[in-house]
Amino acid sequence: MNKFHNFLALYFVTLLTLVVGASAFGQQTGVLQGHVRHVDTKTGVPGANLRLQGTVRGGATDEQGFYKIEGIPSGPYVVIVTAIGHASINREVTIGEGTVAEQDFLLSDEAVEMRDVMVYGASLRAERITDAPAAVSVIDARQIARNASSGQFARLIETEPGMDIVQNGLYDININTRGFNSSLNRRVLILLDGRDFGTAFLGAPEWNGLSIPIEEMGRIELVKGPGSALYGANAYNGVINITSISPRTNPGTRVLIGGGEHGTARADIRHAGVKDNWSYRLNAGGISGKTLSTPRTNYAFEYDSLFSQPFFHNELRALNTGAITQAYTSLRIDYDYDTGGGATVEGGISQVENEVYVTGIGRVQSTKAQKPWIRMNYRGHGFNVLLWSHSRINIEPEYSLSTGLPLTQNANISQGEVQYAFQTLDDMMFVVAGASIRFVDIDTRGSLMASPRKDNMSGVFAQAEYRFSDRLKTVVAVRLDKSTLHSSQVSPKAAVVWTPMEGHTLRGTFNQAFQSPNYSELYLRVIRPRAPGATSGVAYLGNPDLIPEKVTGYEVGYKGILFDHSLYLTVDGYFNHLKDFVTDLGDGLNPKYPVATTLPGDTLISTIWSYTNAGEVNEMGVDIAANIYITSQFIADASVSLFDFDIVSKHKNDVLLPNSPDWRVGLGLTYNHPEGHDVSVKLKHVPTYAWAAGIYRGHILSYSVVNVAGTFKYSASIAINASLSNALDSRHYEIFGGSLQSRRGVVTVLYTF
Repeated sequence: MNKFHNFLALYFVTLLTLVVGASAFGQQTGVLQGHVRHVDTKTGVPGANLRLQGTVRGGATDEQGFYKIEGIPSGPYVVIVTAIGHASINREVTIGEGTVAEQDFLLSDEAVEMRDVMVYGASLRAERITDAPAAVSVIDARQIARNASSGQFARLIETEPGMDIVQNGLYDININTRGFNSSLNRRVLILLDGRDFGTAFLGAPEWNGLSIPIEEMGRIELVKGPGSALYGANAYNGVINITSISPRTNPGTRVLIGGGEHGTARADIRHAGVKDNWSYRLNAGGISGKTLSTPRTNYAFEYDSLFSQPFFHNELRALNTGAITQAYTSLRIDYDYDTGGGATVEGGISQVENEVYVTGIGRVQSTKAQKPWIRMNYRGHGFNVLLWSHSRINIEPEYSLSTGLPLTQNANISQGEVQYAFQTLDDMMFVVAGASIRFVDIDTRGSLMASPRKDNMSGVFAQAEYRFSDRLKTVVAVRLDKSTLHSSQVSPKAAVVWTPMEGHTLRGTFNQAFQSPNYSELYLRVIRPRAPGATSGVAYLGNPDLIPEKVTGYEVGYKGILFDHSLYLTVDGYFNHLKDFVTDLGDGLNPKYPVATTLPGDTLISTIWSYTNAGEVNEMGVDIAANIYITSQFIADASVSLFDFDIVSKHKNDVLLPNSPDWRVGLGLTYNHPEGHDVSVKLKHVPTYAWAAGIYRGHILSYSVVNVAGTFKYSASIAINASLSNALDSRHYEIFGGSLQSRRGVVTVLYTF
């Protein structure tokens, strides 16, 4: 904790320096702000994009249609205003030094323009989705609200192109893209307002640890493909950037209550207010529901495939079938400076009980754990300074059901990072550079590791984007990461984006990324209990000699707007070379334990299940997605993902599988009513494929899932939201060793005042 306190002091010194210097920056530049409204109704247009022609400067409107673009050098500009479903307009404005220029814009209806969607995560700056140097999908606020009643984040992105979503428990849901999934996947880096959502010991997220409801999420970006050049370790297959709604853009009080199948009950209250430059949000709530898991003691397996390895799948501890619960509260305070920029301080805590997770050594049930966190951020004048810290504390032990052993995962992760962005060469070049440092303090009290660990990870990066013209740009980036857990890693990136004609964009991208071994893979130590009279046993051990996995990726992509703006088509092809795999937990893998042995402190011989680095694989695939705007109210979508792999080499004792199907399809139809009602129907089909992760090795049988979700605006202050997951009640499992999935319907009522 001393390191954390020292970093807090450093953060506040840095923050104070930036705040004091803000006035000096403000004297050199000006601000453009105002509202974008509909020409007829005069209501604000949320998500409208504003760009200063000939530059990469711009901004977007909030939920009320307000925008603010800071740090603009003085002089005349042409402002281009675009919004989905509205006609674009241009207007000349003049910006003065140290002044705030007020400009309002009125937009009329027009055909949908997907090219006007803005993204941030691919380049760490706002840009049109068609200009992004990566495969990117965006889930906007309306889509989030439509699917929010389920309380499950994965429902928001389940049918997005290239995404692998597999579910075990109510909140044990794994998200991956482009192959080599696992029961505890961490190959996709998940950020909530810049805070890494992964846990310390396993690196995978625990989705019941959220301390804001899904209704407070305002935007989700899915950046697919290796991303370590900007994000560092574990942005191996992609990055998910989640942005919550700021208090200023959504003031007022909202009460949510809901319930549904599987004993689901939800409640949340949120109040947000604005006072001059200050704004704040306070929310508290909870959700509970029956577990999807069933006991497996005495060989009571819910599907026959588990009998393939009954010794490992039979559980020595009975499952607690009590309700899975989550209670949370959080507080956020924002301050917006008159000269541009702003600061945020927020924190929260959640308490979770009884969720079941599938791990390499079998199912684990978390009895009761608390997850406190804090985040502080300053942004403005080219700077983005972020400090966050979160902990996972076992109030009661969690239990390995397969072994019956009590486990503890007490850990804290604290990270600070600074980014600075600027433009040069007549605004034709955009440069962003930054540095980060992370401290990890973890103690399993001997239940999972022999001793506690204190580690640190640091990184520096820089990226330059040069726009030769409005139709051609290049991007280059590189990052250096150091860690007490592994050797230094260098991650380069290069991309070119070409627009041969209006509405059609081609890109080529090269990336290298890495995934560091987690604490389980490095330092696991669990000896499986033996039956009375046994002469041998099984031990699960980590391998501290592991090195990071590496991927070199090549991508080509096309984004196009066709048929008089009624079709938005994306095609993304990729070829990745992966090496130095950290194998799944298995016997005969660790070169230190090629055969059964007697461990120190033990008297019997044990078969050692462990890990090693082994294998090279070439993987390739294509993701194709289409949004079809049938009318201004009806939108159809379709996606197909094709995947293949070729094993160049592997360890003779390893089962090296991508845990991903050769293909999958998604179909959807959405209706948006002008008064705010909407409904969507989504279909996902997954064919049979092989699965191997730890002790669980078998096949995922083919399944299809239909999800229905919608919102009914009863009045300006009352909305009813409903979701029906797996509407046809297709009984199936999505992780071998995981729980059978069934239908789950939830209805929530939101009252806002």
